[in-house]
Amino acid sequence: MEDWRKGVDTLYHLLDQEVSNYRQLIDEVKEEARCLRSGDTDSLILSVRAIEDRIEKIRMNEEEVRRKVQALLQEIGKGEGDPPLSSLLSFLPPAHRSRLSSYQRTLDHLKTWVKQINDQNTQYIRDCLDILSSLLRPLLGGEEPPTLYPKYRSLRVTSPCALSQEV
Repeated sequence: MEDWRKGVDTLYHLLDQEVSNYRQLIDEVKEEARCLRSGDTDSLILSVRAIEDRIEKIRMNEEEVRRKVQALLQEIGKGEGDPPLSSLLSFLPPAHRSRLSSYQRTLDHLKTWVKQINDQNTQYIRDCLDILSSLLRPLLGGEEPPTLYPKYRSLRVTSPCALSQEV
């Protein structure tokens, strides 16, 4: 039983790290939004790299959590396949169940928050690209954007013009 408790404490430590990593990811995605809106490309590049690094840390942490959950389930004789964290809940005492549920809710909330900010950043980029595309399209010979004024046909002379010789 003592090893099992150490395993659960290790799991809590890993989940604390994951929560911390997601909070830092939120800060970095917010920084990305600030850089996008200010047009600071140098800072934006650094921000994107920081986001990539943080996502890699989160992936590694999630893999450690998965392995720890699997090890705990095997230790209590219930480990089969690749179980999610929620599969451990039914085998824990109520205090541990409550704490793990709290971690799950917190992580779900943080993941949703990251997705919302990222979606806003993505939409901002799309909007900027649409504006640039509509400005550049006429210059590059593409389809012209719609104008506010109706187009009038120019007068075309089908026969060659001749000057009157009667002057």
